[in-house]
Amino acid sequence: MKKFLVLIMIVIAGAAVKAQIPGFSIGPKAGATFSKITSDQDQITEEMKSSLHFGAFVRLGNKIYVQPEVLFMNRKGEFSAGNIAGSSRSIHLKTIDIPVLVGGKIIGSEIFNLRVMAGPVASLALNKDVSSENWDDAITEDDIRGANWGLQLGAGVDVLMLTFDLRYEYGISNFSKDDGLTLKNNMFVVSLGWKIL
Repeated sequence: MKKFLVLIMIVIAGAAVKAQIPGFSIGPKAGATFSKITSDQDQITEEMKSSLHFGAFVRLGNKIYVQPEVLFMNRKGEFSAGNIAGSSRSIHLKTIDIPVLVGGKIIGSEIFNLRVMAGPVASLALNKDVSSENWDDAITEDDIRGANWGLQLGAGVDVLMLTFDLRYEYGISNFSKDDGLTLKNNMFVVSLGWKIL
């Protein structure tokens, strides 16, 4: 009952904000990520891994808009070393991502919108899981930074209350604390959202 009342209060507050701010939208979103953690070492081969994410977004503005989000993400990477037989390394990060995107509508109507967007994303690690096999210089969870930065750019389509985004994220910061190893996370993000307001 309490959760239902909180939901009602959020909807009422959102409706009040929508009446005051043109182009205000808010809603949940979920989707898939295709993540590749890259290394600066030539003998290491990286593999792309898929996972799921979910969260919420707010959009402010009409022709030009700002869209902050809060997303629970899974960032995964798989490695093998060409010079070591049977070697493998797996990195799995559960993170809260906070992208702040600035976008513009190329085509805009009441029923259909075509958009482009770009902006920074902060990634805060909630859980770090690192495993290695047949790897001499194995890294651990302590070697992974808890906060990282990326840059997202992409395009989106709105059809009535549904919003679909396709983005590419380029990892800006090195999330390895090891001076001899650089790790960056690049990924494709596909998501579907529902504008409840």
